[in-house]
Amino acid sequence: MGIKIFGVLLLCCIAYVHGQANQLAAQGAQNAASSGARVGQPQFSLQGGGSGNNGRNWNAGGNAGISAKVWESQNGRHSVGAGVNAGQSFGRHQGQSWKSRPDYGVGAGYTYRFGGGRRG
Repeated sequence: MGIKIFGVLLLCCIAYVHGQANQLAAQGAQNAASSGARVGQPQFSLQGGGSGNNGRNWNAGGNAGISAKVWESQNGRHSVGAGVNAGQSFGRHQGQSWKSRPDYGVGAGYTYRFGGGRRG
């Protein structure tokens, strides 16, 4: 019973880590579009995590991404950001090693500032 529960939890962790690249790329793009950063100034993201019981049962995963504001209107009310992200997970279950396929994502974000322009 305990092994089945562990297996289900392990699969949930794998699915969560593996399916994040597109979401994280879109989030990074939106953050870049709405940030006060200059056009072209990169913003980096690095995330990782893992868990385990012993050398035969563990998992780990990570994501790395980069995003930037790629365009801003002259009055600062409109801006567009773009981002890319890659992630992968790996580990061991009952002594058997496994790894996911690399997960890649791209995203774009648009921000319109109501009432104001550039942040001062």
